[in-house]
Amino acid sequence: MDSSFWINSHRAGLTVHLLERFQVYYHTDVAGELREEFTSGREFWRLIRDGTLQEATLVQTQGAGRERIAAFGPGERAAINLAIEHPDWILLMDDRRPFLEAGRRGIQVLCSPVLVVDLYVKRKLTARQALEMLARLAALKTVSPDLLSVALAQLGAVLSTRRS
Repeated sequence: MDSSFWINSHRAGLTVHLLERFQVYYHTDVAGELREEFTSGREFWRLIRDGTLQEATLVQTQGAGRERIAAFGPGERAAINLAIEHPDWILLMDDRRPFLEAGRRGIQVLCSPVLVVDLYVKRKLTARQALEMLARLAALKTVSPDLLSVALAQLGAVLSTRRS
């Protein structure tokens, strides 16, 4: 998981759903971006202390398997490199450019807006709740409009098939 995903998910009210669905791993470079003076950072560190979030370290050496990524900031880079080492994991990321790069590399990647749609599809959220969460994510102005557009299109398609 990257810090942007955590912050956005927390502020949109997705944390409970996130923790029900995933065992969440983080790298120390991501943890360093989440300061306790902010609400999302306090919750992050509380969940570390109670053992809910698990630290993961990079162990792969260069040249063994897929190549590590050197671009982006330390948190995004560490999160992507962990996902490279663990191809069965789903990378949780809201930063558009790193999100696209991870997808290009064949990494399973999920952004918070698409998580909202998935929760609706799985009937964990009502249509109203899903729209409210997407609106909260949009209001933050920290989630890419492109990622929000994809999620809204997906939600619209699901809503139209459920009404048919």
